Amino acid sequence: MSRPSSPRSSTSSDSFASGRQSPLNGFDSSAALILVPDAEETPASTSFDFSSDDEAEEQSDLALERLRSSPIPPLSSLSVFLYLLAPYLKLGAFIVPEAGLQSKVGLFAVLVFAALSAFTRQIWYMLARYVRRSDLEEIVLETFARGRGKERRRAVLRQLIRLAVGSLRVLTAALYLRFSVDSLLPFLPDVLVVPSRLITTLVLAAFIAPLYSARSLGSRGVIYASWLSLSAYAAWFSCTAYMHAAGTLMPVADSATLGKLWQGLPVVAFTFTTWWTVPLYASLKGTVQPTTPKPRRSRSFKLLSVLSVAVAIAFILPLAFFDASAPSQPPTASVKTTAALFSAASLLFSIPSILITTPALSIPVSIRRATNFPLSKVLIYLITIFLSVLPAYIARVGSDVVLILTFLSTYVVPAFLHITIHNFRRPLSIVVPPATPNPGAPRLEPSDSRNDELLQRKERTLQRRRLGRRLIWDIAVWVLLVPIGGGGLVWAVGRVGDKW
Repeated sequence: MSRPSSPRSSTSSDSFASGRQSPLNGFDSSAALILVPDAEETPASTSFDFSSDDEAEEQSDLALERLRSSPIPPLSSLSVFLYLLAPYLKLGAFIVPEAGLQSKVGLFAVLVFAALSAFTRQIWYMLARYVRRSDLEEIVLETFARGRGKERRRAVLRQLIRLAVGSLRVLTAALYLRFSVDSLLPFLPDVLVVPSRLITTLVLAAFIAPLYSARSLGSRGVIYASWLSLSAYAAWFSCTAYMHAAGTLMPVADSATLGKLWQGLPVVAFTFTTWWTVPLYASLKGTVQPTTPKPRRSRSFKLLSVLSVAVAIAFILPLAFFDASAPSQPPTASVKTTAALFSAASLLFSIPSILITTPALSIPVSIRRATNFPLSKVLIYLITIFLSVLPAYIARVGSDVVLILTFLSTYVVPAFLHITIHNFRRPLSIVVPPATPNPGAPRLEPSDSRNDELLQRKERTLQRRRLGRRLIWDIAVWVLLVPIGGGGLVWAVGRVGDKW
């Protein structure tokens, strides 16, 4: 049986199957290439025997089983599209009408950040295929702790990644829960001894608790809740468009919850932040090996990603022309109440999907063995509720932290990883021309020389095209990292520090 060529090599196996003598024996052709393996990745004890079909099938089954037990299991194309679209139509979109952007600036910002969001998803997709990993944690480990003798660094990085991802998910869920309560509080009586905010928060948290008890995003209840969240956003969008046409558009909720950064362009940047890109790609393929050759699936994911961005633009772009800062008259109570209910429902039903994918807390093994109670899951939920009822001044700081972290995770991290792994790390494989030709090698026939020259010319043309695409791609990634990512971070720090 034939063994497939390694995806880590930048040359095709056809170059070595032409029936000619190996370049190691001195074949006189500049088109011949050899593969130099990475010493760190190839231990001396590595066996190069072909594995049996049964072993390969067993490994594939184990990989599929791990994926099925993860928070993002194999999903249908429709469900993947749902989770690709869901992050866009959330809190950022609700704030766009009151962000204080002029129409032309808002139009430009929406289109630019939508394109950047699609671009960063493509970066994640290419990184996953390059390192053959299916989640952020493994991609980072392959970038900064690849090879033997780095187990300690890998363990530290793994804990830091889980802490960062978990903190961002919990803070985002707490912000969504608090903003949902802010939307409903003006319509609730404040005559009880216990503050209405605390009661409303506990009621809403108890309402979505059964959804949070699901084990993965593949749960039917979580999928239905996510569709309800998008439907509620569509209903809120209709109410907002009606109020805009009537000149009665007002802010969706009290802005006391949001900090200094939630004005202008940062709102649009937050609107197009993304989650779960690489795990969703793996779930669509039904395997944790993103390089498994399934062209249809691969194209399908790209198509779903583009469609999700296009649908998001259709629902967000009109909001850039709405102005909620100066209504000509107040809206009717029924329309205002309806819009508030739909905005709260949209955010509320999105919380379970965020928390389900939160990494588990580090619980001692002795406690985990002593009980089957999901202690980590419950603690995460209680922490989220606690953070959502903190005083307003703390909530404002927390909202700014959420905006900065989501900005970094969407626009800066993928660009930084791409540049690091392709420019500052040893490549997974190196392709070099052969050494000095061997005079004893057989000479080529004239027809073979002409064919070889033609192949070299085609190869040079192909390399020039690839070089052009690579240069354009690298320039785009550097622009994303330095002017947009670095400049945005510097502006945010200065804004928080009242420098401008």
